[in-house]
This record gives sequence, C-alpha cells and structure tokens, in this order.
Amino acid sequence: MSRIQNPVLKVNTIVDTENATDGAFKILKLVRPEWDIENITLKVFSNGITNKMFGFHHLENKDDTVLVRINGNGTEIFLDRKAEVENFEILHEHNCAPILYCIFNNGLAYQFIKGVTLTTESVRQETVFRLVGKEMAKMHKIPLSAADRASEPQTFKLCRKFLKIVFGETENSDLKLKTMMYSEVEQLEELLNALHSPLVFTHNDLLLHNIIYNKDQEKVSFIDYEYAGVNYQAADIGNHFCEFAGVEEVDYSLYPDRDFQLKWLRNYLACFRDVALTDV
Repeated sequence: MSRIQNPVLKVNTIVDTENATDGAFKILKLVRPEWDIENITLKVFSNGITNKMFGFHHLENKDDTVLVRINGNGTEIFLDRKAEVENFEILHEHNCAPILYCIFNNGLAYQFIKGVTLTTESVRQETVFRLVGKEMAKMHKIPLSAADRASEPQTFKLCRKFLKIVFGETENSDLKLKTMMYSEVEQLEELLNALHSPLVFTHNDLLLHNIIYNKDQEKVSFIDYEYAGVNYQAADIGNHFCEFAGVEEVDYSLYPDRDFQLKWLRNYLACFRDVALTDV
C-alpha cells in the first residue's frame, strides 16, 4: 500500500480530557479559523466506548461539519495511534474514509459523515447489508505491497498484544492461565493459516456503531480505523457477523443463520469480483 501523506495539520498539544469541550473548540479554531464562535453549533456524541467526540458546524454551512475526537486516557496502551493515522490516510486515498484535517497528541479532527449508525435490526435489512458488503469489498480491494502481504495477520498480532497487556511480564501473572491462552493463540494460528484465506486490507472492528448508513445517498461508510490493517479476508467478515449480536446487550441468538450468511456472501463476492448482482 502506498503511504501518500495528505496535507494534514499536525499540532503538538494535548487536550485536557477534564476540559474536553474547551479543548475541542481550540482545535476547531485551528481547522476552521474563519468561523466566528457565536455562530457555531456544538453536538456531543456519546456512542464512543473509550473516546470523547464533538461535532461542530457553522450555522451558515451545515454541510461542513468537523468532528474532534479526544482519545480516552490510557487507550494508547492497546491502540496504535500512529498506525491509525496511516490507515486513515490510506483509506481516504481510496475513497474509504473522510478527510483528516488535524492530528494532535491525543486526538484527531476530521470530516463528519452524515447518516445513522446501524442497529441489530437495520443491519439485517437487505438494502443495508448489500451496501455493507459493497463497502467492505471496496476496502478489501485496496492494493497491498509485497511487505504488506508478508506481514503478520492482525488477528494474531492483536491477540498477542492484548495478552501481553493482560498478563504483562511480571511473575504475578496466573502462569497456568497465561500458558493456556498463549497456547490457544498458537493453535488458532496453525489452524487458520492452513485455510489459506487471502490477506487483504481489513477494518477489523465492524461493530454496528462503526457503520454509518445514509439513506438519502444509499451509501454506508465505515469509521474508526484503530484496528485496521492487513488480515485474513474472512476474519473481517466473521467479525462483522459476530457484531450482529450487539455490544451493550449482547444476544448471540441474533448471529446470522446459514441462509443469511450465504446471501450476504454472494453479494459481497459479486462486489469483490466486479460481477453483476443478477440472482445474487
């Protein structure tokens, strides 16, 4: 994948999470210095699990909305923020992400995507799931470099990263549990490698709140690219199916049945292979 850098404002500052609103306004003034503060509307978003998110638009142009995201304290332990910015730029280059305006030490400012997040009901609607498959196929078709194709799949990279966070390097860890968990990851790696699922550029976190549906434009968009990277093509699809069960109140009876999966996959493969959707 090419690493073409867009002209993004980079600011060496940390926004205080205790005064997040004031800090977000300061970032906005750097991105939109011509906006007068009296005519700016602020919306606080609450869907983020670990971050604080603010949306701003000027009353004279509601179509130009700027999001300012302030990362949650401690999230850098398990999230690679440098990789996230690279992913953002790669995805935008291939029309899979909005415009990134500004990078500051503990957050980002970027273009707002109009629409609503999916629900456990809407993700099953035929119009919606076909659009999700189309958007996923577009992301999976982003060209990979030779180095990318030789890299370790995100599945194992993230598993080992999270295990290291949980158990650490201290002798106080539950050695039996630690050994068992690492062993399971190794077994999983052996089994999945044998399947020879293609490596593609994947999102790796397609929970319902990370998928935006714009009914007027008949389009879906993916947001939040902290975990994006090279991974098994099937892993992104399988993860998305798991997310049908929801997050706050998980109900695995909502996991798609075989008939739904086959219908979803036929649509996805038609988009991935650029063939007609007739009878799919």
